Amino acid sequence: MMNKSFYRIIIILIVTLVAMWVVPAIVKKATSTPQRYPFVYYSSIIEEFCYREVEGKKTTLRDATGKQYSAAEFDSILPMMYYRQLSSEGKMPDSIRGEEVTMPLIRQKSFTFRYNSNETSAPNLGLYVMYESLPKRLNLETPDDVFRMKERIEFIDVTSNKVNREKSDLFAQELEKKGYVFPAQWSQGILTIRKPYDEGYFTLDADGKLFHMKMVNNRPFIRNTKVSDSIDVAYFTMQAVTDKRFYGFLFDTEGSIYILEAPSYNLLKLDIPAIDIRNDEVMIMANMFFWTVNVIKPDGRYSYALQNDNLRRVDDSFIAANRDNWAKVSQWLFPASITLQERNTKYIRPQLHIASWQTFILNTILALLYLFLMKRRRERVPGSLWVLLTGIPGLIALLIVPQKE
Repeated sequence: MMNKSFYRIIIILIVTLVAMWVVPAIVKKATSTPQRYPFVYYSSIIEEFCYREVEGKKTTLRDATGKQYSAAEFDSILPMMYYRQLSSEGKMPDSIRGEEVTMPLIRQKSFTFRYNSNETSAPNLGLYVMYESLPKRLNLETPDDVFRMKERIEFIDVTSNKVNREKSDLFAQELEKKGYVFPAQWSQGILTIRKPYDEGYFTLDADGKLFHMKMVNNRPFIRNTKVSDSIDVAYFTMQAVTDKRFYGFLFDTEGSIYILEAPSYNLLKLDIPAIDIRNDEVMIMANMFFWTVNVIKPDGRYSYALQNDNLRRVDDSFIAANRDNWAKVSQWLFPASITLQERNTKYIRPQLHIASWQTFILNTILALLYLFLMKRRRERVPGSLWVLLTGIPGLIALLIVPQKE
């Protein structure tokens, strides 16, 4: 008798947990709507945010004041975005804001950067490619080895799968000579060969110091950036900008964003509020005059216009997120739910989400119904308490799992 009761309790628990995943997922699929924001870009002509909104087949082009534009007019106030179109029509100005503009200069000073929170949570294979940063020919060449960097640095021949001790020791000795402390926390670089130039990797040692590591003329180039003297480094992502102004974007543990200037390793902070690097998304569209920075948070999209030279803020705007039906429904239906992946990542990572107190209103109603409709007296109270605690998933489990005879 005890064994049957025990097994039934275990089965009810398992079915409840499965229902906490399946039922909310189905309801979310039916009620949730994707969040869409209008395209935004800061104009170097009118010094306003400009928006392109698409609803069905209708496209609205407007600025922050609400003034609407034709397609040709919109191109003219955003020459840094539509310079190819303007140039083809012979309408591209020779100078903007008192500075001469040319097609090569615009391309050199423009870039796009995206940061998604899954970058910090994605699994890392731990194998990297060390390119020659000063190649004899113009194009980078893929080496015959890869390296891993944890307890120490090791170069592995991809053909024989053997460690190249000589090269490994050469880099390890140079790292330790410059003060690098193993094991490495992480190493970040651009692994692909499809980049305009190579700057190797930036690696965070066990003491939280950020080092620049690359290979020049088959010799290790190691530098302590010293940025850890002023901030606590959380994450770095490299950006191969055409003008080589900076190495990439640096995030500290408080969520502030910086560029790491080249070749000085000076930090220049973006004049925007701190972000949540585990949940927020960032997109930057930069040109020779302004950077348009979009930060997407759960409550909406924050847009900032920064001056290109000093990254000081000149304007900002906010568009609130639409609260979809899932957000409204979930706070009433499910006291707890389980998801198999985090927001903004495709990787499996089960999480338990606890809802607000409103769910217990429905839970109480369901528990009372179960208490009065349940035929077996001995199961009324424990079953009702289980429904009160777990809500719809718990009720489903009690209805599915056969009762004791």
